[in-house]
Amino acid sequence: MGDAGTQERFDALLADCDLCLRRMGISPREYLPSVRLTHNRSRIGSCKKLRGGRKPLFQISCSMDACKTDAQVRDVLFHELIHTLPGCFDHGSRFREAAAKVNATYGTDVRATRREPSREVPTVNKSQVEGLVGMSFFVQGKRYTFTGFNGRPKRCCELRDARGRTYVCAPAYVLAHISAE
Repeated sequence: MGDAGTQERFDALLADCDLCLRRMGISPREYLPSVRLTHNRSRIGSCKKLRGGRKPLFQISCSMDACKTDAQVRDVLFHELIHTLPGCFDHGSRFREAAAKVNATYGTDVRATRREPSREVPTVNKSQVEGLVGMSFFVQGKRYTFTGFNGRPKRCCELRDARGRTYVCAPAYVLAHISAE
């Protein structure tokens, strides 16, 4: 997703974070040595289990857009590496203990919650968009059709693209894009 220099920088920071954890006596489990770069702004990092069992394998992702400095990248990578530790895949007490230890040792800001403020989505009642079912609109050059609603309370609108893939979004998103045409 990024240029080769950006990929190399993120991979080097991942290796450095791993080394820092090992110096502290914390040994992350096996992970892919290359960071999956994304442009996601709402999820600045993720740790995905690719293989389970006694020898799990993880893939670590980091957002190039949300992480502007090496310090921010390191915080995210430390966070995701901690998820590879036994009993730390959630943000429970073991995760928080490991994060506190890393923060105390390296002066980082590893947390269980993201630091980036999420954009406020205006509240729109479902009834305001019910009449728009079947309408199409474009977002960044792609055509989507508003096909209806699902059962989830907050993100209740379903969209379908030209290939037939289904996406879920908030009613405010549909209303903003349909009325913008």
